[in-house]
Amino acid sequence: MAPEIKPQIIAHFEMDEQGNPLFVKDGNVKHYNLMIEVENSPPEAYAATFELYEDFYDPVQTLRPDRNGRFSLKTTSYGDYDVKVRLRTKEGDIPIADTLARALRRSYAESSTSPALKQAIVDLGEN
Repeated sequence: MAPEIKPQIIAHFEMDEQGNPLFVKDGNVKHYNLMIEVENSPPEAYAATFELYEDFYDPVQTLRPDRNGRFSLKTTSYGDYDVKVRLRTKEGDIPIADTLARALRRSYAESSTSPALKQAIVDLGEN
């Protein structure tokens, strides 16, 4: 029997044409443009509730899957925080939790990352 593949949170930076993470600077802080997604969500999941840092303008958002069956949330962040997602299925909710920094490191772990990308992950992890 094949091992069960569990859903997990991944995150990606929005990039410029040179492959550098996009951000808006506010004083000494960089607010990075991000996409937070659920990888390996079960096909029967019909919605996902994302719970972000409580100080966000809209910290709890419920989304339907896109046409490819993925749950993706665009946001910005200058620091690390806990991310929680509840996948909704007819059988009940599937809770997933991780930190933003771990989700980013997981997404870029196998690629050769540019110095700007590595610095962006460090920046977020330190705030």
